[in-house]
Amino acid sequence: MAKANTNECLTLEDSGGIFVDLITVKTKSETKKKMIEEIRSSQGSWMEKFPYLHDNNKKIDLAIVVYRRVRYLKRQDLDNIAKVVLDALKGYLFEDDSQIVRLLLVKKEAEPLAGHDTDSLVISFRIHDPERDMILINKKNNVMW
Repeated sequence: MAKANTNECLTLEDSGGIFVDLITVKTKSETKKKMIEEIRSSQGSWMEKFPYLHDNNKKIDLAIVVYRRVRYLKRQDLDNIAKVVLDALKGYLFEDDSQIVRLLLVKKEAEPLAGHDTDSLVISFRIHDPERDMILINKKNNVMW
């Protein structure tokens, strides 16, 4: 099935980095390892742009938005999605997931497009600031979520 991104792009307000890809996050134990490798291979060059995050003293706010087709949306647990994505990022975007101070995880219904897989993954982050709330925005139309 062809892939197409029809979804809004919700990202963390004032994020230091944003990654968007047409990836279907799968969380079953038999596909977890393959899923981690797929995320790493698709965003490897993006993650290399932030070497300062490999300092264990850097604290991070991380937002993960997963868009899934409706029939799969109800079957996937947020904690399993978080585990797969964090495992993929660990050692690549940041050194250790203990650096994540706040995690905002959202699963949303993917916008359908006939004959296309519209599942996607959006990852955004910023250096932790305890004075700021974690707000997702759609930069295209300046909508807050």
